[in-house]
Amino acid sequence: MFDIPRLFAVKRCLGCGLVFLDPQPSPYILKKHYPHQHYYAYKKTIKGLSGLIRQFRKYLIRRYYQPTFFSKLFSVIVQSVPAIPAKPKGVTGKILDVGCGSGDTLALLQDLGWEAYGLEIDNAAVKVAHERGLENVKQGGYENMATYPDKYFDSIRLYHVIEHIPDPSKCLQLIYKKLKPGGEVILGTPNFDSVVSHIFGRFWYNLDVPRHLFVFSPNTLSKIVKAEGFSHLSMVFCSSDGLGRSIIYTLNEAFKKKMDTNKFTLLFFILYPLEWLLDKLGTGDIVTLRAIK
Repeated sequence: MFDIPRLFAVKRCLGCGLVFLDPQPSPYILKKHYPHQHYYAYKKTIKGLSGLIRQFRKYLIRRYYQPTFFSKLFSVIVQSVPAIPAKPKGVTGKILDVGCGSGDTLALLQDLGWEAYGLEIDNAAVKVAHERGLENVKQGGYENMATYPDKYFDSIRLYHVIEHIPDPSKCLQLIYKKLKPGGEVILGTPNFDSVVSHIFGRFWYNLDVPRHLFVFSPNTLSKIVKAEGFSHLSMVFCSSDGLGRSIIYTLNEAFKKKMDTNKFTLLFFILYPLEWLLDKLGTGDIVTLRAIK
C-alpha cells in the first residue's frame, strides 16, 4: 500500500474463524499507511457523481425519520447506509460516533434531532467537524470514551472502525459501560465471508492490509458482541464499491498499473445492482450489526 514494500501475515483462527494480522504492526509502521493526503476523514466535500449519490442518500435518510407513508419504503433502502440508529421523531437522545471523520453523518444526525458527540483521531478532520458546528467532536481514539460518564449514550456508532482497533473486545467493553440500559451499538465492518472476498482473495479491496487488524464475518462479529454482554442482535448487509475497487486492484496487479480507485465512480454505479443483490442474499461486502445493552 502507498508503495511501501512490506509483507504482512493474514491468519484465520481454526477454532472461531476470526481473521487477523499476526503479528500486529507497530504504531510506527501503521502510521506510514495512513498518509494524510490519502486519509478520507478530513475531506470537506465530495464532488461529481459521488457527491450527488451522497446528497441523495442524505435525502433518503431524512425521509426515513419522517412519519409518512413512504417511511417504510425508505427505511428498506437506507437501513444500514450509513448505519444510522432508529429514533422515533420527537425523542431526544445522545449518540457517539467513534471514528466520525469530519462529521458528515454526525452533522446529519444532529440536524435530525440527535445530541451528537464524536471521536476522531485525525486533527484536520476534527477541525472540519468544528467548522460544521459539531462542537462535541473531540480528537482521540476509542480509548477516549472513558472520559464520558457511564450510562451516558443512547447509541454508539462505529462504522468502518472496529477492524482498525488492536483490541476489539476492550473497545466493546467500554461501549457497554457508556451505553444506557437499552442503548444500541451499531457496528459496520467488512464481511470476510462475502462473495467478493472469496472471488478476489488477497486483492479484495476491503481486506485493506495492514490497516485492518481484524476482518470479521457475521459469525465472528456476533460472537465477540455477545461475549461482551450485548443481546437482541440484528444484521443487514450493505456493500459500497467493494466489487469495483477489487476489480481495479486486480487489474493494477496484472498489468503493473497504478489506477486510482477513486476515479471509477461510474463503474461503481453500474455494479451497484449486483452488489445490492448480494446484500439481499446475505453475502454482501459490508455487514452492519446492531445490538442492545
